[in-house]
Amino acid sequence: MRGESDKAFELYRWFLPLLRMDTVPNFVQLIKLVQAEVGMGNARVRAPRLELVGEELAQARKIILEALSASSRIRQTGLP
Repeated sequence: MRGESDKAFELYRWFLPLLRMDTVPNFVQLIKLVQAEVGMGNARVRAPRLELVGEELAQARKIILEALSASSRIRQTGLP
């Protein structure tokens, strides 16, 4: 049981920063940015929304790129 809970906790630690993106007013912009980062769309949004810029963009990209780089390690643990 301990091994399974360790795997689940690792998955939770990986996914939590991405889940937090769902709790901010710029949710749509973040989803579009994720799509762009994985090559499945672009980050453009329609008015009145504005694309992410500056520190907010840099922080979001950092979270996304860290999650993408860790995803292969997560898959190696046997989790989906």
